[in-house]
Amino acid sequence: MDDFSTIDGVLRTLYACISGPAGGQDWERDKTIYHPSALITRTRIEDGKPIAYCFDFDGFRDATIPLLAGRSFYEIETARQTRVFGQIAHVFSSYLAKDSPESEEVLFQGINMIHFWHDGIIGKSGRWWIMSIIWDNERDGVSINSDWFDNEPEIRS
Repeated sequence: MDDFSTIDGVLRTLYACISGPAGGQDWERDKTIYHPSALITRTRIEDGKPIAYCFDFDGFRDATIPLLAGRSFYEIETARQTRVFGQIAHVFSSYLAKDSPESEEVLFQGINMIHFWHDGIIGKSGRWWIMSIIWDNERDGVSINSDWFDNEPEIRS
């Protein structure tokens, strides 16, 4: 059973659901971490220009299934910076992508920026929802600096 009473529980589910062998993504479980009105934004550079693809959850799933078809894909969180104020939270979560968790080869790495909302009394009732997520990957001229996540607790495996 997933624990969405903590941000950590939601993020463990986020990374677990997108990861797996070919066709192994758990889309039904993944949908449970997103608020029904959540915005999911995939960014990239195409033809030398920045572009943002914005989706609701169903649109994201439908656009991502063909991208992952026939390939294993594992996204692994490497560091996190979290700020909470009342019922809202902002999280930077760095990740790396591999063909398998044991692989030494990193396909790419980047940062997810995630906005959360809590729908109850924190620590007593309710849960955290992802309201929006946007990410970008490292590339020439864009890299994760070693001091990005200074003084943050290590991620539990």
